[in-house]
Amino acid sequence: MTFTDRIRPAAVAGTFYPDDSRALRAMIARQLDYARSLLASGALSHLPEGAPKAVIVPHAGYVYSGTTAALAYALLERGRGTIRRAVIVGPTHRVAVRGVAMCRATAFETPLGVVPIDVAGEAKAFGYAAGAAGAGSAVDAGLQAFLNLPNNTRASSSAPAPALLLNDPTHVREHAVEVQIPFLQTVLGDGLEIIPLNAGDATPCEVGDVLRALWGGSETVIVISSDLSHYHPNGYARMLDDETIGRIAGLDLPIHPNRACGAYPVNGLLDVCRERAGALDLRFLGCSTSGDDGVVTLADDERPPMARPDDSVVGYASFAVWQASGPSDAAADDNDADGDTAGDDTADSDTTDDANTSGRSPDPDPDDRGPVLIGLARAAIRERLGLNGDASARDALAAAVADHPWLDEPAASFVTLTEHGRLRGCIGTLQAHQSLGRDVAEHAADAAMRDPRFMPVTAMEYPLLDVEVSVLSEPEPMAVRSRAELERTLRPGRDGLIISDGFRHRATFLPQVWDELPDPSDFVGHLLAKAGLPAGYGWNDGEISCSRYTVTAYQESPGETPQTSRTPRPERETGGRS
Repeated sequence: MTFTDRIRPAAVAGTFYPDDSRALRAMIARQLDYARSLLASGALSHLPEGAPKAVIVPHAGYVYSGTTAALAYALLERGRGTIRRAVIVGPTHRVAVRGVAMCRATAFETPLGVVPIDVAGEAKAFGYAAGAAGAGSAVDAGLQAFLNLPNNTRASSSAPAPALLLNDPTHVREHAVEVQIPFLQTVLGDGLEIIPLNAGDATPCEVGDVLRALWGGSETVIVISSDLSHYHPNGYARMLDDETIGRIAGLDLPIHPNRACGAYPVNGLLDVCRERAGALDLRFLGCSTSGDDGVVTLADDERPPMARPDDSVVGYASFAVWQASGPSDAAADDNDADGDTAGDDTADSDTTDDANTSGRSPDPDPDDRGPVLIGLARAAIRERLGLNGDASARDALAAAVADHPWLDEPAASFVTLTEHGRLRGCIGTLQAHQSLGRDVAEHAADAAMRDPRFMPVTAMEYPLLDVEVSVLSEPEPMAVRSRAELERTLRPGRDGLIISDGFRHRATFLPQVWDELPDPSDFVGHLLAKAGLPAGYGWNDGEISCSRYTVTAYQESPGETPQTSRTPRPERETGGRS
């Protein structure tokens, strides 16, 4: 039996979303652009950096709920190149089951192509020995036996996820999982695998155990598929949904199925969030109803006036969950011995110490790290532009890490691109959430192609680009209670600054901005304006929180040595992400 023998065909293409690939791509592109514009507005500037570990998204027809779902998927774009597996859990609308149902397919098909199922990961969670399966390859004997188990076979009580069962009928016409796949194909790209699951009658802990068994590391995202209230007058629906949104955001489970059709999978995620309190950060993003004509209300905003308040509607909301930064994603997963997945390559925390004492020649002086980081950045940009030939940025990163173990250590970075001295793109993060090498490679590609202020870089422009990599220290909270005290405490030319009012107003300047704004009052004033506050805003009661950090900047100019500031422009550090 080969991988292509059991493809589950699209069941709702042409009804819930277009069945023509070009029309589908165009619709998703419009909805993602709308979501990106909302994110770029700064209204959600308080969100954590990096890609979410989990999302809750609606599953109605795209014309009704697509823009609300796109808000979460626009954030998942941050994980492109890193996230390679999506565990998608929806409800059972057509065929009821007791437990959480897998199917015996090896792939799902949509108008955008065929997406393989991580059968080995499924088998491991089910209690079978993991094997290997991939496009065009034979399924090994152990996985073939797993796929040939009779319908309604249940996992044993000793399996990592005892609530799992194999049930094909519940997947045949179910739309809740299917409608998520084209969005995932679009934002995460090629190389994606999925695990499609339908959660029927099950306790929060039972569904939570399934999620814990499949949690994985940074390569895995959890996608929970759920709408909210169904077929109430718009005004009443909004009231019900606002209450449900508050309960989800407060981890107040169980959510009842009459308030969210995907209550069972939602409750499973909330169970994991409650168990890992402090390590997981769940945020409400935005909401709408089918009567809002695709207009999304962001968290903390007031809903728009209702054009047809008596219409019966369905409610939608998006949430995202971030995993707290740590030494590595794998280290965070060590709390769950069953959380490792087949083929998981994120267990760097188990090997880093050995790698640093394995007899490799010592790393070069820190001043010589620049060429390594710049080389990684350029390899990532070349790959995104199709200029690498058969070489890949992932191979370049693996080779560089083999020679330079410090690339495997967690760190936050910004990559800045200039062309003839003018800013061409800048993307970065303020908090370390992955290895430095991967962080630089991802931000380089994104600075070239995804900075919302610029058109994507073209292959013809590549030779004209100058690349700078900035490696950030850990932000340090500043015990200042007033603007005057902040301006006295700042170290011009050295400090990068983050300010936040704890709500929607948050922004940062890299230390490089001191070259353009050397006066602390101007520096703070411009940063306040960037955050959406008046430049002359003053405070005396600690209402603005402040953190500072330093930067080591590496440029391509020969003979240069790292220093904490380099010829920037005031807007260089924004990157559209902070």
